[in-house]
Amino acid sequence: MNINHSETSLVISGAWNPAILTPQWVLRHGLGKSLDGTNHFQAFLPAGQGVIFEFPRYVLEDLTFNARPDALVIVPTATQQDRISIVEQAAAKMLHELRHTPVGGVGHNFEFREPNPQPQQLQVFTDCRQDLADEMPDGWQPTSATVISSFTNAINTVVINMQRHFDAGSVIVKVNFHHPIATVDQALQILRGENGYLNMSDNFEMAKSVMTRLYGEIEHD
Repeated sequence: MNINHSETSLVISGAWNPAILTPQWVLRHGLGKSLDGTNHFQAFLPAGQGVIFEFPRYVLEDLTFNARPDALVIVPTATQQDRISIVEQAAAKMLHELRHTPVGGVGHNFEFREPNPQPQQLQVFTDCRQDLADEMPDGWQPTSATVISSFTNAINTVVINMQRHFDAGSVIVKVNFHHPIATVDQALQILRGENGYLNMSDNFEMAKSVMTRLYGEIEHD
């Protein structure tokens, strides 16, 4: 099974002001970098129909981010612990600077892909659609299936949402750790792994452990 790095992200939902979260502001207040012209960034604007209201994606040396009115999405440069830690530390510094920001949740998102699943790994998809398949008219064949499952921990501080999708011979598993919160202080505790919360790296290890038991060895980026 492979890790889809581009879908690894830290998401802080809330009422953000994208006009504040410029690359220069993130470099200075999130990453502690000087603005002397040595720190460069790239901006990618969405193209195509139906995306006119999308916000730009900024690629910095240490992270990629997208600021929307409803969420701040930050993607690490890799899934190694030190790379993820940079993202969490930067997010904590930004939240500390913008303590007035209303927040509603912190999410850790990961995606895994298995291009050559074994027959026993596909049984869950067969089972979930069997009753429908039994009722379909002759000549119709199944093409894809999605199984969504959610779990919460004993103290209800985090919900894990797992979406398993089978299509075109491959299995894609999206794992989301959702932390419902109401204050910036709670968000900071999650980012720092305090007060019983697991940080993003710990949750990534947990997700990898589950995927390894289901699909075998994980290939790192």
